[in-house]
Amino acid sequence: MKKSIFTGGIFILVFIGLNGCSIKAPEVTVSGEKTTLEKQVVGTYQEIENDADMVASTRALEAGKKPVMSIEKRLVLKAIQDRKFNQDDVEQFKRLGVVGENNKGLLEIRNTDKLEKKPELKKRVLAILKAENYDRKIIMKRIIQVNEKLKNAPLKEIQSVFAKMNRENSKPGTWIQLPNGKWMKKK
Repeated sequence: MKKSIFTGGIFILVFIGLNGCSIKAPEVTVSGEKTTLEKQVVGTYQEIENDADMVASTRALEAGKKPVMSIEKRLVLKAIQDRKFNQDDVEQFKRLGVVGENNKGLLEIRNTDKLEKKPELKKRVLAILKAENYDRKIIMKRIIQVNEKLKNAPLKEIQSVFAKMNRENSKPGTWIQLPNGKWMKKK
């Protein structure tokens, strides 16, 4: 009996294969869709980053000429450049477990014991942390200024979007703070 069921199953599969029919698995769509606010914040952030890259390449071509731009734009471009400059240090501190991404879109010290044992490391971490958080705040404020749709959005919501973006972009093992305030190492 088992042999005839097995043979019958093989016969059906061969028949389907010879007739050119195929079995298609259903398409699975994971809905990790961003909210409208997230799309606006991320889109504006990317525009600002592109501006920074464009200004840097324009300066290389037109040495000696100073581009005309507002103080706010200058500040945000410098903030983006500084973040790129400090990125290696920030990643190192995350790997060491001495800083993590909080739920306000900023870096926060996580392991004070490790820092107390190494005063030079502590000094460097505090300096980079202060500079990085300053730059992040400048960028968040500029996003609100530049995007008309975000002018009425509370800073807390913008910070929440940045926190989510930072959590998603962090490597496994990085300390991250969830929206509910709980800290965990990213998996």
